[in-house]
Amino acid sequence: MIGAGPAGLTAARDLALRGYKVVVFEELPTPGGMLGWAIPAYRLPRNTLASEIKDNVESLGVEIKCNTRVGKDISFDQVNKEFDYIFLATGAHKSQPMGVEGENFKGVYGGVEFLRDFNGDEEAWTSGKKTLGSKVAVIGGGNSAIDAARVALRLGANVTILYRREKKDMPAAEEEIIAAEEEGIKIDLLVAPLKIEAKDGKVIGITCERMKLGDFDKSGRKRPVAIPASQFTLSVDSVIASIGQVPDMTFVPKDSGVSVNKWSTFDLASGSKSQTTNPKFFTGGDALTGPDTVIGAIAAGHQAASDMDAYIRKMNGEPAYVEPAEEKIDIPFIIDEESEEAPQAKMPELHGPDRKRNFKEVELGYKKLVAVLEASRCLRCDAEVS
Repeated sequence: MIGAGPAGLTAARDLALRGYKVVVFEELPTPGGMLGWAIPAYRLPRNTLASEIKDNVESLGVEIKCNTRVGKDISFDQVNKEFDYIFLATGAHKSQPMGVEGENFKGVYGGVEFLRDFNGDEEAWTSGKKTLGSKVAVIGGGNSAIDAARVALRLGANVTILYRREKKDMPAAEEEIIAAEEEGIKIDLLVAPLKIEAKDGKVIGITCERMKLGDFDKSGRKRPVAIPASQFTLSVDSVIASIGQVPDMTFVPKDSGVSVNKWSTFDLASGSKSQTTNPKFFTGGDALTGPDTVIGAIAAGHQAASDMDAYIRKMNGEPAYVEPAEEKIDIPFIIDEESEEAPQAKMPELHGPDRKRNFKEVELGYKKLVAVLEASRCLRCDAEVS
């Protein structure tokens, strides 16, 4: 396995359960991928993530070699020689450039790179050894942009998110957008960056222009178009650009037989869901699809493990794998017509002002009674009413 993110760890676990010896190479100091190096601790506590990986992956005999970047600390050719089959799950850890003047100045960060640096050196950031300054602009409307903005806020900055479309078009989860606004983050909509201003090589502002919605584009949304003479400059100390991510494929040799396309993602063999153009290599997650959800990466890990096992068995002339029988649980088909309909209970959270200067977990969890009531709600989606 190359990559210990959700796709790589899922595939490693599945294959270990099927009896394979699995080794995972991870360039970062700890496993988890985006789970530990992009998603902030106030959303996913680090001790919870570490215990899940230890108890559910490493306990099965999976060896995870951290601080080992393929193509640097160990060559791609060496991995190719030492292992029979390889799963490429390197994710999408490189921010897309904005393409505006001044984005190489000191004080301009990529969203993924900023979150990684913060999570890897939190003490330096929280102690003030590293700083964003007092005013920060975050460009973008996805979950990474929201995460970067909420981290910047907790580091003491006044944060403004600049997004070129309407709020309903923001790809971030609605609850994350609401949480950001509750914490005092301003979202300035229909705004596009034009130029980053600097003095002595250090960011002092960002010049933008207002947008309006024009005709529909290929995505089915109205295309933002610039409003003439609408330029303005926002005074900021740092800019975090989070407009998208791409995989870094520099570790793949051109003569590897593994095809990389113009979008910097892997090509698949014809008819396969995870096998690359080199039958020894499989892939999944963001390295295949581009930036997607954690759930999507986990599903890809399951798919790849199944495909790898099936291919190996076929090559060895072995019968197909049969899933162990699950314990049968008889659930009586009872519909209580006396039950009152009720919405899902709202998850208790720290109040906005109480959480915006610390990294404590935001969601507090249900009290016992509420948890029991939630577990008792009717989820019988197979029920048919005549």
